[in-house]
Amino acid sequence: MSTLAKNLIGLNATQLVDKSQFVEARMKENPAYPTPTPTLVEVAAARVALQSAITGAMDGGRTAVAIRRVREQDLRLLLNQLAGHVSSVAEGNALAILSSGFDVKRVPTPAGKLLAPADLQAAISSFVGRVDLRWKPVKHAAAYQIHRNGTDPADEAGWQPAGVSTKTVFKVTGLATATMTWFRVNAIGTSGTGPLSEVAHSLAK
Repeated sequence: MSTLAKNLIGLNATQLVDKSQFVEARMKENPAYPTPTPTLVEVAAARVALQSAITGAMDGGRTAVAIRRVREQDLRLLLNQLAGHVSSVAEGNALAILSSGFDVKRVPTPAGKLLAPADLQAAISSFVGRVDLRWKPVKHAAAYQIHRNGTDPADEAGWQPAGVSTKTVFKVTGLATATMTWFRVNAIGTSGTGPLSEVAHSLAK
């Protein structure tokens, strides 16, 4: 279901006139809106009054400028009321809303599903007790969780958090010397936590 977007906020007097003319043209004899409220005649009259007030205020006279502001408020109010009528009649139908000359609100595209990091590699480092990890980036990932297991990769109880990285590389330190350690990684993002990668392993110096 679509939602109507008035898009009237921020329009100056001249832009409001242009918007009104566009809506009037689109809604004239539009079968989707046989009896618009307010009527297009009322909207057109307010728009013409504003156009006249804009011309009258060009010399910067205070009274004329004040009149222009009042006429602008009048037209803005009618267009808001007309937008409410369109929204009620269209009942979320995007084509019906667009046919009126008003816009449809954009719906944010949700972040896609996170995949498991691919090609996880664990390499022995020249530094004692350190293993260097790297993997391929995951689309929509904000960061990565790194896990390690120093006993048996098949034993879920043996897995412990090793850290978090916003990059696709990580240095795991504090490992036991000359022992095998297994590693796995998963992505995290706005859509939640992704699946775990394949397991990689390495000795630590």
